[in-house]
Amino acid sequence: MEVISLSPRTPGVLACTAAACLAVTATPAVAAPAESAYAIAASGLVTIPRTPSVSGAGKESLASVALPTSGPSLVSAKALNADVKPGYAKSGVTGLSLDLATLPTAATLPGLSADVIKSECQDGKGSVSIANLKVGGKAIKLDQVPPNTTVPLAPLLELVVNKQTKNAGGTLTVTAVSAKLLGRTQTLDIASATCAKSAGTTPEPPTKPSGDKPQPSGKAPKPTPVPAHLDVTG
Repeated sequence: MEVISLSPRTPGVLACTAAACLAVTATPAVAAPAESAYAIAASGLVTIPRTPSVSGAGKESLASVALPTSGPSLVSAKALNADVKPGYAKSGVTGLSLDLATLPTAATLPGLSADVIKSECQDGKGSVSIANLKVGGKAIKLDQVPPNTTVPLAPLLELVVNKQTKNAGGTLTVTAVSAKLLGRTQTLDIASATCAKSAGTTPEPPTKPSGDKPQPSGKAPKPTPVPAHLDVTG
């Protein structure tokens, strides 16, 4: 199978005349798609852009990936996938191997591998699936992990599994594994998906209880208990 190698992107520099810039700013802004997904991203001592990354409906996948190309590879995988549909997003990594010893630091960090790491987001709800995760050759059992579960594995390595973040626009981002290395010097996100909750039907306004009607004497109305239900998330 052909090996596809990717290197970190270098930010470009945009230059324009005053008239051109004015024309650009006059263009109406287009709202970004609510759904997006990417398989892997890193920042810190080693930077890896979101790869592959899909925003809005679409699919993207890579096979036999080695990242980055300069020096020893920090990340290698058999396949990286990102898939987005209206109201739904998923991403996954198969055959993942992280050689954390390649990081430019004197600290010794254990390697990390997994057969499958996957995240899904549908209608504002997220879920993750992790198979055969190993850290330093030792198997780590993760089954039905609650959202935002912290797994300390070494003095300088911490994993947040099933990381779920509610965004300002009302969307939910679920990241299967978010690794923090060397404190926060290096971060690595694996299998991330973002989706919005469907609008659905607008609920009818509640009926005003009869006990809330003003009394003939002018006294304050007697409160009437109203049954209610509160969703509890953990």
